[in-house]
Amino acid sequence: MAEKKSVITLNLGSQRVGMARFGISGKGGILLKDYAFSELPGDPTADGTRRNGLTEAVRQLTAQFKVAEASVNYAVPGQFLIAKFVKLPPLAEDQVEKIVGFEAQQAVPFPLNETVWDYQLMGKTGGEVEVGIVAIRSEHLTELHGAVEGANLDTHLVDAAPVALYNAYRYNYPEQDACVLLIDLGARTTNLLFIEGHRVFISTFQTGGASITQSIAREMGMDYDSAEGRKMQEGFVNLGGNYADHEDPEVDAMSKVIRNALLKVHGEITRRTNAYRSQQGGSAPTAVYLAGAGASLPYLKEVFEEKLRIPVEYFNPLINVAVGPRVNVEQVGAEAHTLGELVGLALREMSCPMELDLSPASVKATKDVGSKKPRLLLAAGCLLAGLATLFAFEKSAASSYARETSRYQNEVDKLIGFDNQIKGQEQKQLVEEKRAEYLHNAIQGRTYWVDLMNKINAQFEDEKIWLTQISPVDSKGEAAVPPLYTNAPTFSFSTGANTVGGPAKPNTTKGKTITVNALYIAGINRSNTGENVPALFSKLRALKDYFEFDPLKTDDDLLREFVYNDVKAASSREGYAFQMLLPLKRKFEITVPDKPVMSGSK
Repeated sequence: MAEKKSVITLNLGSQRVGMARFGISGKGGILLKDYAFSELPGDPTADGTRRNGLTEAVRQLTAQFKVAEASVNYAVPGQFLIAKFVKLPPLAEDQVEKIVGFEAQQAVPFPLNETVWDYQLMGKTGGEVEVGIVAIRSEHLTELHGAVEGANLDTHLVDAAPVALYNAYRYNYPEQDACVLLIDLGARTTNLLFIEGHRVFISTFQTGGASITQSIAREMGMDYDSAEGRKMQEGFVNLGGNYADHEDPEVDAMSKVIRNALLKVHGEITRRTNAYRSQQGGSAPTAVYLAGAGASLPYLKEVFEEKLRIPVEYFNPLINVAVGPRVNVEQVGAEAHTLGELVGLALREMSCPMELDLSPASVKATKDVGSKKPRLLLAAGCLLAGLATLFAFEKSAASSYARETSRYQNEVDKLIGFDNQIKGQEQKQLVEEKRAEYLHNAIQGRTYWVDLMNKINAQFEDEKIWLTQISPVDSKGEAAVPPLYTNAPTFSFSTGANTVGGPAKPNTTKGKTITVNALYIAGINRSNTGENVPALFSKLRALKDYFEFDPLKTDDDLLREFVYNDVKAASSREGYAFQMLLPLKRKFEITVPDKPVMSGSK
C-alpha cells in the first residue's frame, strides 16, 4: 500500500488512554502500524477529568511513540458529551444553521456560549431532515485539551468518542442496513449506538466498568485498586442457572457480584431501546456488537445474549483495516473491540458519515490562519507586481489606475447602498427574534409552576410523609415568602459556591428582586425508620425537567448535601422533621414586595 500520510490518534478514556499510528494510502486504504494503552490508577468517578493523571498517561504514550510536537486527532469521552438527534422540516441551506442553533439551545442545559458544539446533517427520512448535535462544556474541553497540550502534542481535530466509534462501524460493516445496537462499555459510562442504515442514535448512561469494580470493593471489603486488579485477573460473569460454582469461593462470589452489577446495565439497555423505538421511530435491534475495555470480561457476551435474546458479537473495527508487521496479531485479535475510537479518528483523514469538530477556539483560530497563508502570499505577490507596474509605466499606469478606481468606486457605492438595506433588515429581524423569544418563554412559563406543583404532589403517595412548607429560595437561602415551619434544627445545603442554611430564612430586604434557583421544602415523616424520606428525594430528583443535580455525584453524596432527615435524632416520636433543597433547572427572578398585597387593599 503506497502510503499517502501518517496519522496519530488518541482516545482519552476515563480510565484507559489509547494511542495508535496509522498509515493512509492515496486510494483510501488504512494501515494500523502500532498501538498502545496506558491505564490511569484509582476510581475514575472520583475526581472529574483527573487532569494530572491524564496528562501523565498521554506523556507516556507520546514518549513511547516518539511523536512529540506531532499533530493528533483525539476523542473526548462520552460522560462529558450531550448528544441530541432531531428531525427538521425541509429547509433552505441558509436557514439550516439558524434552526439547528435553536435546537442546540433547547438540547443543551446551559448557555451555548459556555459550550463547544457542532452538528451533522444525517440525511432525509420521509421528507424531514435528520440532524445530529453534539456538545461539550468549554470547561471540560479545556481540562482535556490541557492534558494533550501538556504532553507536547498539537491538535488537528477533536472528535466525540461515540461518533468516532460510529464512523469505524460504518467503514467496516458497510453492507449492514438492519438495525443493530453497538454497546460501548467504558469505565465511567456505557454508550449505546442504535445504527439503522444511514441513521444513528446515541444514548449514554453513567454506569460502566467502574460501577462493577465499586460493587466488588463494597461486597468484598477492599479498596478500589485492589478490586480492579482482582476483577482483571480473575473476574468473570457468573452464568447463573445450573452451571457449577467456581472452586474458589471468593472468585465465585465475585462472579456473582459482577453478574448482579451487569443486570443494571441490562435494565438501562432495555429501557433505552424502548425509548429509541417509541420516540425516534426506530426498529428493534437484530444484532448486538460489544465494544470497549469493559466488554472484555469472560462470559459477558454469553450473558448479554441470554438476556437480550438476539445474537451478540464482539465489534471488530479492523475488518477493512490492514495490520502492519509491528503489530502482534494474536494480541490485536483479542483487543480489537477496544480499538474502535482509534480507528474512527484515523478515518477522519478520509470521508466519514459524521464529521464533527469539537476543537477549542484557540485550535480553530490557528487553523484559520494556516488556511489563509497561501491566499495572503498570493495577495502579497499581486501587490508587488502592481507596484512594479506602477513604477514601469508611471503616468500611463497612474491614469489607468485612476479610471479603474473611479469605475470600482461607483460599484462600491451601489454595494454600500445594498449593504445598508441589508443591515436595516437584519435589525428588524433581531427585533422580531426578541419578540418571538419573549412569546416562547411566556408560553413555556404559563403553566410551569402549576405543572411543577402537580408533579411534586404526585410523589407524596406515602401517607406517613407530609409536606408542611415549600419556599422558593435564592443562593443565600433567602426565601421569597416567610417560612411556615421553623422547628427543625439548622443545617446547610451546598449549592455550587454558595451555602444555603435551613430552614429557609425570610427575605429581610423588602422591595428588591431576588434570583430564585432552588425550592426549599420541609415536612413531617411519621415513619420511625426514615427510609421513605430518601425514597421521596429520589422521586423528586427524577423530575429532570424541573430539577438539576450534579450527574457525577453519587446518591449518598446528594443525600448528605441536599436532605436533612431528623429520624436519626431519636428512637421514637410521633413525627420527625425533614427538609430538602431542590436546585431548579430554570432560574427565576422574583420581586419581594414592601408589604403583603391583600385582596381589596388600596
